[in-house]
Amino acid sequence: MKILILGNSNIFNRKIFPALDKFKKINIELATRRKNYNGHKISKIYKNYSEALKKTKAKIVYISLINSKHYFWGIRALNKNKHVIIDKPLTLNYKDSLKLLNCAKKKKLLIAESTVFHFHEQFNKIQSLIDLKKKISIKTFFHIPKLNIDNYRTNINLGGGCFNDMSTYGGYLINFFFNKDYNIKIKKKHFIKKNFSHGFNIIVKNKNILLNSSFKFNSKYKNIMIIENCKYKYIFEYVFSPPIDKNLVLKKINKINKKEKLIYFNKENVFYNFFKKIFKKIKLNNFIQFNNELMITEKIRNEIS
Repeated sequence: MKILILGNSNIFNRKIFPALDKFKKINIELATRRKNYNGHKISKIYKNYSEALKKTKAKIVYISLINSKHYFWGIRALNKNKHVIIDKPLTLNYKDSLKLLNCAKKKKLLIAESTVFHFHEQFNKIQSLIDLKKKISIKTFFHIPKLNIDNYRTNINLGGGCFNDMSTYGGYLINFFFNKDYNIKIKKKHFIKKNFSHGFNIIVKNKNILLNSSFKFNSKYKNIMIIENCKYKYIFEYVFSPPIDKNLVLKKINKINKKEKLIYFNKENVFYNFFKKIFKKIKLNNFIQFNNELMITEKIRNEIS
């Protein structure tokens, strides 16, 4: 199977290519204006994105461009009858997201967003450890230090800002824990200066679950989820960006006797897990789950915007 990458991005080089390179039968094409391909095994190079979409025979197009270009190239790839995967965020507004989703539905194509943190084994463990029908409190924090000024995420004209960069995490968390049952109170607070989003908080609850999430730029690094019920406290680290070269540890604390138990997870490449599921669904022509999940997440992102 061939996959065409639009954009020789940092995330392509650090995470996407190493994940795709693990698949023996995946053929990678790349459209880029750069001359440096970092020694990657690329079967074909295109000098511009239009030429690539016109000439490629790849079934899948992965769009790894600045946020403001996601819709522009996403709709063109769909209209070339390609399955489409896009770096987060899918688009910069709900209207454009709906256009992509409706186009994919009409053409019976997959459309997916490469938000992959929930493809780690620790999320399966959450489901086995916690009864979502009983009262629980969930706190999450994803704070990152100040970005370099040349990073597109610092530029509002390129679709930067904390909300565009991180709101998809909030959407997937709400969908994951509330399972469509979020007929709830959503409280939101945005930290905006000169139209640029520096951070946001969301509080979501129903009769059993209270979710309080904080996302920030320009802060001390913090990447953690804390879940509590009446008896136990669970602490998950690196929850939103699990490293591919590091074992993760879940700390389970008995709130009554204060005893701690450590649960270890082997190293996992969550991008590899994501692509493995994508390729399987395309092969079986059964990818409605991805499209539906993305539709729900985009609706939630619109609600918390």
